[in-house]
Amino acid sequence: MSDQTRPPDDRPPSERVVEAVAAAAGTSPLDFEPTLYETIDPEALDSLVRSGSETLRVRFRYGECTVVVTGSGRVDVSPPDREISASDEGVYTGE
Repeated sequence: MSDQTRPPDDRPPSERVVEAVAAAAGTSPLDFEPTLYETIDPEALDSLVRSGSETLRVRFRYGECTVVVTGSGRVDVSPPDREISASDEGVYTGE
């Protein structure tokens, strides 16, 4: 089962991505490598999610995990041994 972080607060999606991926990897967000900046532009991710529709889905690899962030700010993280099963229709891969 993938780790899911739903937006119960107003933290930016990029912050929730780091926390969820670090949790899936079993480490602290402060110790997780690579940094999010080495993978994607966190400000661009936050801006895209803020300006996107509810049907927006941004999908990318971060570390060894697959991450999907939705237009509602929900963050799904699939550990390295499992892909998120989701339709690729409407998905921005960033790759």
